[in-house]
Amino acid sequence: MKKTLFSILALVYAVMLVSVAKAEISISGYQEFYMGSGDQSKILGNDASTYGDTSFSGLSNGRFTRITFVGKTTLDSGIEVTGTLNLAKDSDDGGDNDTSNVGVDQNDIIFSGSFGNIAIGNNFSAGTMMHFRGTTLIPTAEPDNDQRNRFGTMGDDTGGFGRQDEAGYALDPIKIRYMSNVYEGFSMGVSYTPCSARGSGSASATDCNTGTAPTTHGQYSSLTDWVLKYQTEMDGVGIGFTYGIQTGTSQIITGTEYNDLEGTTYSAQLTYGGLTAIYRNLDLGDSGQVKTQTDDGDESADIIAVRYDMGNFSIGYASVEVEKGVTSQTANNEDSFSALGVGYNLGGGVNLEAAYMSVEQMSGTTTETDLDIILTKLSFGF
Repeated sequence: MKKTLFSILALVYAVMLVSVAKAEISISGYQEFYMGSGDQSKILGNDASTYGDTSFSGLSNGRFTRITFVGKTTLDSGIEVTGTLNLAKDSDDGGDNDTSNVGVDQNDIIFSGSFGNIAIGNNFSAGTMMHFRGTTLIPTAEPDNDQRNRFGTMGDDTGGFGRQDEAGYALDPIKIRYMSNVYEGFSMGVSYTPCSARGSGSASATDCNTGTAPTTHGQYSSLTDWVLKYQTEMDGVGIGFTYGIQTGTSQIITGTEYNDLEGTTYSAQLTYGGLTAIYRNLDLGDSGQVKTQTDDGDESADIIAVRYDMGNFSIGYASVEVEKGVTSQTANNEDSFSALGVGYNLGGGVNLEAAYMSVEQMSGTTTETDLDIILTKLSFGF
């Protein structure tokens, strides 16, 4: 019996070796660490001198440290298949819970050919993949990396301050995505997310009919993201444009109806030599707001970012202005962010970066947050 068992195990192992040999396997990774200091004069609408200083300083292990496994093979039909699995430092491994359900936990299979590529799994939306994004452009990739929440206290206005990115940006609820090939500079992409609540940090059987209010756009059903992109280069000048439309279905929660998602995003990029400039506009209108309230919403964001690279040195500036109307308020809530970043590539995948950041949040006419941060970042990609 034991001999038979060993024979079966040996056969299974041999089959595994043959199967592995059919695919190319690669392993890569990324690590990041921060050191920073926050100086906050307004905390939750109060003066720091009377409320108590809750700004922070010290070290942070960031959000996006991960190791990536990629397997590639080719079907008999010639279609290329790529499987990607990320193991990230998130709440599943004792890290920050705001990294859970983010696309850094990618787990998908992509089929590529003359038709473009089709992906299914926990991965990025079409908009995440295609729009030009100034929020990641400058050294330290702020405000996208969201280190302001590690070195300060953000406002807690119940109406929210609005979003700088489209619904579902960088999140990984299971979805199917199609990306075309590029034809004469034009390409298009579309992704469909049946349930925004089924991310990599949630159970596969998560009930999408018992969600939370979508006022911050974190939970829609049937979220569809369409993007059209054009990018070309003329006489050394690179230009690019994107236009995207999002739709999604809201739920009725404890008898309250919310507006469905209807959002638009457009972005533009200009490059010349080491210079890159990006502008992006987001308009979410009244999406996700209570249907019976007509004096809220009008949510929008404008992002401008510029970066210049010269050899191993880089410098960049980013500005983000977000605005959102809140019911019963005469003035909109606002979230203003600006940052100046510098970076130096040490070679071998190691980068050293620093930034000065300023954050101001207005709850109507009241200053909710006033925060300045000095930040340094050490990263290693391998």
